[in-house]
Amino acid sequence: MQARDIGEIHFHGAAVPAAGVPGQLPAATAVFVNRAAERAVFHDVVGRFEEVPSPRVVVLSGIRGVGKSAAAARWAHEIRDRFDGGQLYVDLGRQSRRGAVDVSEVLEQFIEALGGDPHDHGGRRRADGSPGVGAGEAARLSRLQGEFLHRSAGRRLLILLDDVTTAAQVTAVLPASAESVVVVTSHRRLEGLLRDGAELVTLGPLDADHGAELIGAMVGADRVSREPDAVAEVVRLCGGLPIALRVLGAQLRARPRRRIAAVAERLRDERHRLDHFSMDGERVIEAAFEVVYGDLPEDAQVLYRVLGVHPGPEFDGTLLAAALGQPIATLEETLDLLVLANLVDADETEGRYRLPELVRVHALRRAEIDDPAQDRDGLLRRMVEVYLRRAVLADRAVLGPRLRLADHPWLAEAAAEFGWFADPAAALRWFEAERRNLLGCVRAAARRGWDTAVWVLCEALWAFYYNRKHYGDWIESHELAVESACRLGHTAAEARMRSQLGRALVELERYDEAHAQFDAALPLTRAAADRRLEASVVEFSGRARFEQGEYPAAIASFERSRAVNAEIGNARGVALQTHHLGRALSRSGRQDEAVDVLTEALAGFAAVGDERNQARVLISLGETHRDLGRYPQAERALTEASSIMRRRDIPFQVALAQELLADVARRAGDETGWRAYLEAAFATFAEAGSPRAEHVWRLLHGEQPGS
Repeated sequence: MQARDIGEIHFHGAAVPAAGVPGQLPAATAVFVNRAAERAVFHDVVGRFEEVPSPRVVVLSGIRGVGKSAAAARWAHEIRDRFDGGQLYVDLGRQSRRGAVDVSEVLEQFIEALGGDPHDHGGRRRADGSPGVGAGEAARLSRLQGEFLHRSAGRRLLILLDDVTTAAQVTAVLPASAESVVVVTSHRRLEGLLRDGAELVTLGPLDADHGAELIGAMVGADRVSREPDAVAEVVRLCGGLPIALRVLGAQLRARPRRRIAAVAERLRDERHRLDHFSMDGERVIEAAFEVVYGDLPEDAQVLYRVLGVHPGPEFDGTLLAAALGQPIATLEETLDLLVLANLVDADETEGRYRLPELVRVHALRRAEIDDPAQDRDGLLRRMVEVYLRRAVLADRAVLGPRLRLADHPWLAEAAAEFGWFADPAAALRWFEAERRNLLGCVRAAARRGWDTAVWVLCEALWAFYYNRKHYGDWIESHELAVESACRLGHTAAEARMRSQLGRALVELERYDEAHAQFDAALPLTRAAADRRLEASVVEFSGRARFEQGEYPAAIASFERSRAVNAEIGNARGVALQTHHLGRALSRSGRQDEAVDVLTEALAGFAAVGDERNQARVLISLGETHRDLGRYPQAERALTEASSIMRRRDIPFQVALAQELLADVARRAGDETGWRAYLEAAFATFAEAGSPRAEHVWRLLHGEQPGS
């Protein structure tokens, strides 16, 4: 530019802010339930000073809504005083909702917070503030990274990056200070950061106590204390997810007269459960999960919907692969994508996977939206069939030959597919692991009218329920099985299901209900012309009379059942009734006679290779020897029985032996042994929900049973 006269010259540009110490951490939430274990891990990680030239990176990962942002803000405030260079913060999730996340914008914010001018191009700044001619986004990013490294060098910074989706969003803003810490929250595991040395802190849902604490913090401890059962159910139906509990807490806080039980009742309908988590017209939980679901590749979305159809929250990969007809390696590869997105929890050592409660509900909703009902039912049917085949194999491993009505022509094929269980204990452990799935299969089959699958599965489940109890599952499943058998008009199956249901009622001391089942079952066995089944129902009825102390009636039933079994040549049935007869004789005061009968039963079970029932006879022999004052013989029999049942992993029977061993110990003057045996028995009975727990508790506390 040429000019004749030049006066004063003024250069106008953005003022360069004075260097300062930024303090950008977001405020910590007022209502917060601390997580002691995860907090300890976090503080351990940020407290380490390792000889590396890079800042420490901590990734707080977990499902959306689990409280990552709240925890990160709270814990960052706890350590902020260590970082005299300042604290920087950005919510990348909020930026992404406005459009694509621009890392350059983040760097500009940080540079400005550290006292720099993000628009300074070293003398090449244009009047309109845009980059110089020819400078592209890559050049802009490189320049900003250089400026940020310069500004952060030597400063002890704490940086909080919230709602990160990719490792690149973090690596682009790492400061040039080994004493800095970068805290990252993400619903993904961010393997790229972990590969480069970042530490992972995984946040899971709140447990029952902490979930109740969170609700109490929002609505008041008094309100929570008035409805503890309802609070526990709400926490369970929310899967302990903090965002869900906060939404419900806010609703309850706005409605001080609403009962928490009413909220629990609304949440029981899982098909509409997500609709109840709304704030200001937005379905908060569904919206959060939709974001994660939308980011998944197509094959992972398909599998996610499959898991929504699965009848339980936890599953074994091999069983799911069998139902889908996929190689296990292919399935695990896709499952890994869901694990990295924190939609599925994996137990690598056991090969098992679990969906958090509300994730499972959302997955089902996505399946109902995207997949035809016919396809969903076909998939569910295959899953039920896989669980049924495996349950039948487990039943055979636990009980061996016994009365079974169902015919399984595919048994050899199933054994070839899954393999026989190594021993009864392994089969019972499988039953225990799949307990919720098996009950889910019964429920799902009953809802869809797959009546044969319902009663056949319950017949196989007898091996599990009889040995491990779980009375709630036992009664619910068998009530459904009775209804299914009735609809089929299968009289034999109905009689079998009623007798198995009656046995659970006997153990719960609901004798009138039990006898109603046996009385209904007996004529059905005659209509079915099944003598073996008739003998079984008579036996079950006799055992109810035995538990009620009606020994003459019990003896008559056992003798009648034994005669039928002898008539049809059922050696195992004869041994079984001989055992029951010996017990009834012993309780009737005919102990010497009972010893001979029980010894006969022991030989009968040995002849048919039934070790489990041999152990049960040994418990009865031990009890009879005790009553006769033969304490050494009683202790030997009970110890042997306990050893067998322990090896077969049948804790309830072990507890029965321990209860008797306690009495033998007390009669021998061993008070220490008495208490140890009773305490062990009480723990088992209490876990099973057996009425015997109260009996043992009274003994331990010096009360007479029944007082």
